[in-house]
Amino acid sequence: MDVASKNSVCFYCHGLCNAYSFKRSCFLLFLFFLFTIGILGIASLIIVFIIKPQKPVFSLKTVRLDLYELNAHSGSTLFLSSVITLILNAQNHNKVGISYRPSRLHVYFEGLPIGTIRVPGFLQPPHSSNVTVPTRILFNCLNVTNILAVASMQNEPMKNKIQMRILGDVKAHLCAFHVTLFKIKVAVACDINIDIEKDIIKNIYNMRPGEKSHVPFSPTNLQSVFQKCSVDFYL
Repeated sequence: MDVASKNSVCFYCHGLCNAYSFKRSCFLLFLFFLFTIGILGIASLIIVFIIKPQKPVFSLKTVRLDLYELNAHSGSTLFLSSVITLILNAQNHNKVGISYRPSRLHVYFEGLPIGTIRVPGFLQPPHSSNVTVPTRILFNCLNVTNILAVASMQNEPMKNKIQMRILGDVKAHLCAFHVTLFKIKVAVACDINIDIEKDIIKNIYNMRPGEKSHVPFSPTNLQSVFQKCSVDFYL
């Protein structure tokens, strides 16, 4: 056999080896994806039929207006900066605990962000019903004049009501016996309706520009403020 024939045979064998290696790699990759899908399917069945997850319940416990400052610009436009503390009561009726990481939610008015809510990290043990979660709402240079003008132009029954939304994601994970089971995200969405004719709004609006004040007030006045709150889980 001459040199050319030997080279052609070697080239043919090398091509067969490459084709076999490629097919084997594709087969192994297919098995890996199939195994991953199977594991996820089994995990989903365990969550649905054994753990039977329920949405955690959050309720407003206390509200405190820690600080606010009202300033006038151009003699007529009023800007408000404030810090509000909300104490929430968290309930978890699941068989596993839920650990939340520190996060920030955003307050929107007319589609624009106007404030930030700082949520600390906390743990909801399984079957817990009395976990206290302190949160803070920060408003910086809020255009009160514009917000009140928009509220006054609304049609009934939303006339003279300030409509805002709280939106954001909170990273969390399910845990049992100090072992992390699944990492999840909690999507929070709340509608806020504030009646501008309430005493607290009138008091803020009637403040003298440049005045600073600490104002405690009863949370019962704001129980109806946070409406249509929803909490959804996703991976």
